[in-house]
Amino acid sequence: MLELTIGIVGATGVVGQTAFDILADDFSGFKVKKLKMYASRSSAGKVFNFRNSKVTIEEINLESLQECDAILFATDAAISQEYIPKLAEKGILCIDKSSAFRSHSAVPLVVPEVNADQLAYEKIAKFPVIASPNCCTIPLVMVLKALDEKFSLIRAIVSTYQSVSGAGKPAVEVLTEETKNFFVNQDLTCGKSDIFPKSIAFNVMPYVAGLLENGDTDEESKIISETRKILANPKLLLAATSVRVPTFVGHGESVTLEFKNKVTAAQVKETLSQFSGISVIDEKSKFEEDDYELFVTPREAHGKDDVFVSRVRKTEVFENGIALWIVSDNLRKGAALNAIQIINFCALNGTILSLKRK
Repeated sequence: MLELTIGIVGATGVVGQTAFDILADDFSGFKVKKLKMYASRSSAGKVFNFRNSKVTIEEINLESLQECDAILFATDAAISQEYIPKLAEKGILCIDKSSAFRSHSAVPLVVPEVNADQLAYEKIAKFPVIASPNCCTIPLVMVLKALDEKFSLIRAIVSTYQSVSGAGKPAVEVLTEETKNFFVNQDLTCGKSDIFPKSIAFNVMPYVAGLLENGDTDEESKIISETRKILANPKLLLAATSVRVPTFVGHGESVTLEFKNKVTAAQVKETLSQFSGISVIDEKSKFEEDDYELFVTPREAHGKDDVFVSRVRKTEVFENGIALWIVSDNLRKGAALNAIQIINFCALNGTILSLKRK
């Protein structure tokens, strides 16, 4: 098993902290020999306990980053664009959670359960950078991949219900403070914050990131373009509406699908239940620790690695139509876990070892 020095850039953010927690687990492809954590100057010097050792946060610097075998970038696109090309020149595997490289033609956009073939050394040797998709794209493409292979997907209509942690730690703080303000002062003024254009507490807003010229938000555009890229289907008919909701962790997606082939709800459940990383929930589901009953909510998905699918049913809006509900932990499978699974796969398939020998 490979022993690797792993770096986390953006280590004090919600995704970085989730990655820190996950890396304490055991993996089939690698062992963390050393963990290096990077953040802004204001966080430098903070100390975290990792397994049986202490890790001190460093200010982001190229010299120290070059000591890593693989690095997870859980920060904004500007920092990724500044450091990743320089590290890639040195043959260091970089997994980027920002949007900086997702549309780059030479950079694979990967969900290991869907397109792990893109992690072969030959595909990334010249520029060892892997982009991790948007937190709503990841669970969506897992479902679409499984069903498209069997029933031939024609179109998808998606509405997302996204928790505030998707906008980072400051957004979590905004929801917390606005909620406190309501209970203390009975104030439900729909005012603007530093994070959101209107109050998020006890509210929903069809606005995740900025509006584009075509009327889509940036988030909706990402879901559409990223899904097409991952599924290698640039003409896939897909509409998305992204809604920010006043929950802390966990994203939900209401999905309506049209297929070329005839399909039943039972066939969809059976197909999805056989796909790695997906749990189908209905009246027949049996779990040792959790009783989800008929459906799963984002709160129940918090801290779980699986993508949960429930409310699977036929819909008459299309001849071969299916409607379903997806939830997942946006900080785990939607972000940190997917990136770490990419590192694990690159350890198992020999890509990291080949990069180290380069």
